[in-house]
Amino acid sequence: MTTPQELKAIVSEGLLSFPVTDFDQNGDFNAKSYAARLEWLAPYGATALFAAGGTGEFFSLAPDEYSDVIRTAVQTCKGKVPILAGAGGPTRTAIAYAQEAERQG
Repeated sequence: MTTPQELKAIVSEGLLSFPVTDFDQNGDFNAKSYAARLEWLAPYGATALFAAGGTGEFFSLAPDEYSDVIRTAVQTCKGKVPILAGAGGPTRTAIAYAQEAERQG
């Protein structure tokens, strides 16, 4: 896990990537398509990737979908680029999302 000091250094310079979250025709999270998007983005030198951030629609995700998005990003990008997860909304929701992101790694 990246320390807060390491994370500060990482996001202070370089390209930050804010990918959209992929959904299927039924409006469900499409993990396969999302993983392919992350694989495509990874070689472009981003210093960090924001999974389920503002452009990643975290505010539109149910808690289980949020977990799936973060898990997919962590598994897909492990060792390639640090993952930062969006967490916002009402205070208790933001705390729960931050704790879930921490659990996912």
